[in-house]
Amino acid sequence: MSQRPDENGQLTRLLQALATPEPSAEFLAGARRRYLEAVEARDRRAVLTGLAAALVGLVVIATLLTTAIEPAALVAGLAEAAADLARWTTGVGVVIALVPLAIWTSLALGSTAAVLSLVLIARTRSLALVK
Repeated sequence: MSQRPDENGQLTRLLQALATPEPSAEFLAGARRRYLEAVEARDRRAVLTGLAAALVGLVVIATLLTTAIEPAALVAGLAEAAADLARWTTGVGVVIALVPLAIWTSLALGSTAAVLSLVLIARTRSLALVK
């Protein structure tokens, strides 16, 4: 078996023994700027690739739906979903109208108190972990 080139650290020691000047601040700033631009470009490519994949998937699904389901059945399903949403909205409106304001107020205050107590507990625990 062959040995990896820097397994015994000889290359590292030789490189550290070389006398090299400190890079200038201008060079370091330029390198950092180029690095950040490269990271942004990589992220931008990843986002665009994901968006393109999502669009292709959407087109494939739409194509399969139109070939597997009649367009009239698709429109009927959308109309049924809209009717269900309207029924739910009407039901919520009726419940809001029937329940007195005092009960809504007490529910809102109780929920706020519960959330604030959870936030205070989490904050206390995080402070305890820091110490």
